[in-house]
Amino acid sequence: MKKFASLMLTLCMVCTLAAPTLAAGDLDVPTDTHLTRLRNIYNSVTVRSGATLSMENWRPDAPGLEIAASLTVEPGGSITGGSLIFSRSATCIGVALYYRVAGVEKPLTVTLADVVASDPNDDYFPTFLYDLDSGHYVLVANFSNDPYEQFQPDSGGTGIGTDSRALAIAEGLKALGLFNGVGTNADGTTDFALDRAPSRVEALVLLIRLLGKDAEAKTYDAAKCPFDDVQEWAKGYVAYAYDNGLTNGMSAAKFGTDNATVQQFETFVLRAMGYSDANGADFTWDHPETLAEKLGIVLGPNDVTNFSRGTCVRIMEIALRNAMKDGTSLWQKLANDGVFTEEQYKAAMPQL
Repeated sequence: MKKFASLMLTLCMVCTLAAPTLAAGDLDVPTDTHLTRLRNIYNSVTVRSGATLSMENWRPDAPGLEIAASLTVEPGGSITGGSLIFSRSATCIGVALYYRVAGVEKPLTVTLADVVASDPNDDYFPTFLYDLDSGHYVLVANFSNDPYEQFQPDSGGTGIGTDSRALAIAEGLKALGLFNGVGTNADGTTDFALDRAPSRVEALVLLIRLLGKDAEAKTYDAAKCPFDDVQEWAKGYVAYAYDNGLTNGMSAAKFGTDNATVQQFETFVLRAMGYSDANGADFTWDHPETLAEKLGIVLGPNDVTNFSRGTCVRIMEIALRNAMKDGTSLWQKLANDGVFTEEQYKAAMPQL
């Protein structure tokens, strides 16, 4: 890892001229825009749906974007050419990022924070160059061995999985009131049941919490629940969801006791982020993965075939730190709604 960090830092310094200080200022791209300046430094960049932000194809004197806080490309928008240079705390939403191992491109399934974490000196600015052949933004380097093996899921595949971070995320989400356990382990710790699939009721409750309506739903009149197959603890939640148009159940009398599918949960999360599947406005309920992957929720084969509560918490963590459709991060929206404070969020999710 030290050799990798040294190589990456050297490449980064060459490409960013020793990573100059990033300036404030925002760039909003509502229509097609072409950048020609050598360096474009912004706090945040947003490419609106239907717009294209293009830069000259990369060469030593080509333009690049230096981004201090966030790059967001809305569904239907695009960005091409040049280079993308991120500060240590920046986020990237709506752009697929890649890196190379032995000359082969691989999708980056870790966060920019994980990329920075590979540098022990904490002075690495991730830089991605536009590749003309593939049309992808690729991290500057060509690794002989995968430098991100330590970040890969323990459960196999290339997606988010139920990895070693899932328990820490579950603890953090519990502290924020967004995810609860199902009991207590013999050693006194919370049993989150991360290895099993979530039920339809559990998935619905997680949606309600991501909408910031947990306090309202759990005190809702349970007698209003129209279904006879809902457990007592969940009747208030289901009644709230039914009365607010969040669910219709399987029939007039049955909500459904089967497990939720990954497509159902992705649909719930995308709705919580402000996207709509009504008449296919932003995505379709049967193929939510198209939009989810664009927002950084990348699933591997194991995540789909063995969908679990552990996968749920990883999806929720990604959704929280990503921007909603209106550009506000989901965690900030929940903080604004009084679900938790900014300090509580940062204390609960310090390592993620």
